[in-house]
Amino acid sequence: RARPKNPAPTLEPYRVKPGTGLALNLPAEGRRHIAAACPSDLEIEFLDPDFKTPERLGALEALVVGTQPVPEALLDAAPRLRLIQRWGTGRDNIDVVAVERRGVATAELPGANTRSVSEFLLLAILSALRHLPDIAVAWSRGTWLTARPGFPHRRLTGKTIGLLGFGAIGRDLTNLLAPFDVRVTFHDLRRPDGVSDAIRGPLSIDEIMASADIVCVSLPSNAGTRGAVDAAQIARMKRGAVLLSIARADVVDERAARDAVRDGRLAAASFDNFTVEPLPKAAIAHQPGVLATPHIGGASIEGFEALTAACFASIAAKLKNLT
Repeated sequence: RARPKNPAPTLEPYRVKPGTGLALNLPAEGRRHIAAACPSDLEIEFLDPDFKTPERLGALEALVVGTQPVPEALLDAAPRLRLIQRWGTGRDNIDVVAVERRGVATAELPGANTRSVSEFLLLAILSALRHLPDIAVAWSRGTWLTARPGFPHRRLTGKTIGLLGFGAIGRDLTNLLAPFDVRVTFHDLRRPDGVSDAIRGPLSIDEIMASADIVCVSLPSNAGTRGAVDAAQIARMKRGAVLLSIARADVVDERAARDAVRDGRLAAASFDNFTVEPLPKAAIAHQPGVLATPHIGGASIEGFEALTAACFASIAAKLKNLT
């Protein structure tokens, strides 16, 4: 196949060959790592993550995307496309109806980065209980703050943890929580095989919200989960409870959670996904009791390497099966 004309100069040093396009918002080092890990029989090209040059999609058979939208108009620019590979999990950003109508396959990478995300959740839990975000911000401003006013430091040991979503991340987090002697409950569509009898579930969202000291949300975004944790559900939570979410922004009502923290009904809340990413500068500010992070739950070098290997393996297997 002919090389696309006039590739973007900033992408040229990491160019391999057309065939598979990776539309990921990665720094130069990440692109170099992916290029070095690319199998010899797989051709890749790095694309602008915002698809500002859609004409470069014309030669691609596979497209790797993060969380950016994949509308039907994008498919129109890629007539040879046979596979859309998610860099992670979830198809909520893909026009699934249009994809299926065109016979384009989709693939995800479930579990490839599980440990990075579950470690991040454990970090967020401990940080919230010990008010580390508030203390760190106060310290950076020259203030000696030892705790969030009105909320003492608390240990994790002995708490009830409610997991909304008990997929790979929820189950791995449960393993990490084992030494803390906590009670774990979960909400999901079913109870996975091999789960310890000490773990209660599946329970309803109502039950989880009303009984847990700490609620961790890792539900996928779909028609059944969008808005699942709304203001009414947050109002069910214990006074002084903690709410943490790594789910897509449409699953949890961020404003209602922030209001509950501001009003003193919740001790803390944490968010790692937002409706617009990156958030504009005007929307980024510290709120006492809130840990907000720029979608970094899975951002570890080990997780990146695992995703890279899993991505190439998935593409090779899917394209082989589609021939």
